[in-house]
Amino acid sequence: MTTKSSLIVFGVGLLAIASAYFLPIDHDSVYENTLEGLARKSVAKLGKEKLQSPVRLTVRGDAAAQAIIKKQVFAQTARDGSSDAWVSRFSPSTQTNTPELIAEVERDKGFVSLKMTVGKTVDSRRARLGDWAALMPPLIALVIAIAFRKVVWALLIAVLAGGVIMRGDLFGTLWIEFKSIIGAAPALFGLSGPTVEGYLGQVLAATFNLQILGFTFALVGMVAVVGRMGGTRGLVDALSQFATGPRSAQAVTSAMGTAVFFDDYANTVVVGTTARSLTDRHKISREKLAYIVDSTSAPVAGIAIISTWIGYEVGLFEDLLSTLSGVPGMAGSGYELFFDILPLRFYCLFALALVFMNAWSGRDLGPMYRAERRARSGGPLVPIDEEIDTKPDEEPEAIEKAGIPYRAWNAIIPIGSVLALTLGWIVSVGTSSGDVSLTSLSGWKSIFDTASDEIGYILLMSAVFGSVVAVVLALAQRLLTIRESLDAYFTGISTLAEAASILILAWAIKEVCSDLGTGMTLVALVGDSLSGMMLPLVVFLLSGAVAFSTGTSWGTMALVLPIAAPLSVSLSGEPLIVLACMGAVLDGAIWGDHCSPISDTTILSSTATGCPHLAHVRTQLPYATLAMVASGLAGYLGVAAGLPIWTAYCAGLLILGAGLFIFGKPSNEDTETSPPDMPDPIPEPQ
Repeated sequence: MTTKSSLIVFGVGLLAIASAYFLPIDHDSVYENTLEGLARKSVAKLGKEKLQSPVRLTVRGDAAAQAIIKKQVFAQTARDGSSDAWVSRFSPSTQTNTPELIAEVERDKGFVSLKMTVGKTVDSRRARLGDWAALMPPLIALVIAIAFRKVVWALLIAVLAGGVIMRGDLFGTLWIEFKSIIGAAPALFGLSGPTVEGYLGQVLAATFNLQILGFTFALVGMVAVVGRMGGTRGLVDALSQFATGPRSAQAVTSAMGTAVFFDDYANTVVVGTTARSLTDRHKISREKLAYIVDSTSAPVAGIAIISTWIGYEVGLFEDLLSTLSGVPGMAGSGYELFFDILPLRFYCLFALALVFMNAWSGRDLGPMYRAERRARSGGPLVPIDEEIDTKPDEEPEAIEKAGIPYRAWNAIIPIGSVLALTLGWIVSVGTSSGDVSLTSLSGWKSIFDTASDEIGYILLMSAVFGSVVAVVLALAQRLLTIRESLDAYFTGISTLAEAASILILAWAIKEVCSDLGTGMTLVALVGDSLSGMMLPLVVFLLSGAVAFSTGTSWGTMALVLPIAAPLSVSLSGEPLIVLACMGAVLDGAIWGDHCSPISDTTILSSTATGCPHLAHVRTQLPYATLAMVASGLAGYLGVAAGLPIWTAYCAGLLILGAGLFIFGKPSNEDTETSPPDMPDPIPEPQ
């Protein structure tokens, strides 16, 4: 993109940002939804200790506040299974020994505050009421990233803009962010430090974030050692019997992505780094590899009955059971609800189907076609005209040491050890609390639910263990010296500096959007005047918009589900419509996450595959859009209009096929024959 084009795009983007001021935002809806979120968190916290017996409830606030607080206390009662205490909780009691729950709500200067008191226990919360300014940070990030292709600067400026909106002071925001980065330094070494206020410092001090970064670094370092001792080349040679050309190589890579189903982070990094040599050998562009990896990570983990996602999703469903209790035939547990919704996860299913259909057909859409033709014609596998991210000569590409044998098990053993330890550790933690059946689905749900708080640590230590295994294998076979192993390991890690910066900033902008109320603002734009037939489709699109703007699928689920579920009950009440709306929230969150340049999983996919980030976003967008169209029209709109589910599947697959053959071009004109033998590695200079 030329300087003139960049300035034009930037100017148009500024006009789009300015137009956000005129959006018809329902501020009363923002207030009610924001207060409901605060009340849900507060009541859930108090309920663990203080709401196990009847209480007298007093709400100090407007009529909307009273209804919202009572609704959340009732929901807690239903979760506790103590519905017999319902009347006692709400009816003014003259018994002096009955504790009183006091809820005080105050709305002032664009904020809403909630203070809940039971005895001496106080829980206070405060949130900003979303408005047009809440849309500024994600819009700023998108405009700068698209116009100038500077993702790091785009995200950094967006984070600072969000801080200025929250605090109303530019220089104060800069100073707070600087102090927060310094204050977060002890956390990098596992030490406790001062409380930090800035967004960047909070992200750096968050244990889970550091664990995911460490997991990514350790796994990429391990793959570098595996490649250096010939393991990657050996694995590629072994897989070549199944991958006789570009199409079958894509199918093999897609199958690998589907097989690592239990965690999206593990899927992205393991498959992305492992399959890179295989796709390189068959002249498949890095953009295509990044698309395959990204589209077989969250969609697989989101619908797998055994995964790190299911505990989170089921937990969200459990909180909605009281809201759904009046719907005929509705499940009585979150896990049952998960299975009821599973056939309605159209985007996950169609996104996976599209990956394999794309590999089989050899047809590509838009910018992906140009990327594939570039790679197929002997051009660079990584686009060299990108001004951001990884350049071809900077990739964490492992080059085999000259004269060593290529053994597939030198790759299989380290990678397998990571996967085996991860799953085994999760099972160990999940079964430590008591007798848990490994032969029932409810048992596996309990396992992943129990282990969810330790997932980051488990992934990190599993990657470290795999790294040790790789180095030991290299030393035991005398393929590498200890110095050569460490050089390869840290060379692989060093290439991820810029990608890590992008990931950290993406986490920071999520916190910015959460504080500003960006998601609530988008929800309020929809309103509640929809027909039941259109509701699932609108919820799907809304969930996607929230995920695209905030860059988080889990955060979107937590934000939109508590709004969409009661909305579907009040506007329709039909079980199928309610279930379709809940499935639409989950799938819309994944679709928006796939399209968002500030999504952590999108960034990890770019990092693991060595693909420039914006190139990945740009080339994946048409495929995500096609899967979205099939899901929205055949799935959520079709089922709501009375289409049988099996017919919706067939119609969706027809839309996918038609999209590929009408808008796609055959980028794979080569025959499915084995590629010529790769030349031996060039000996290193002595």
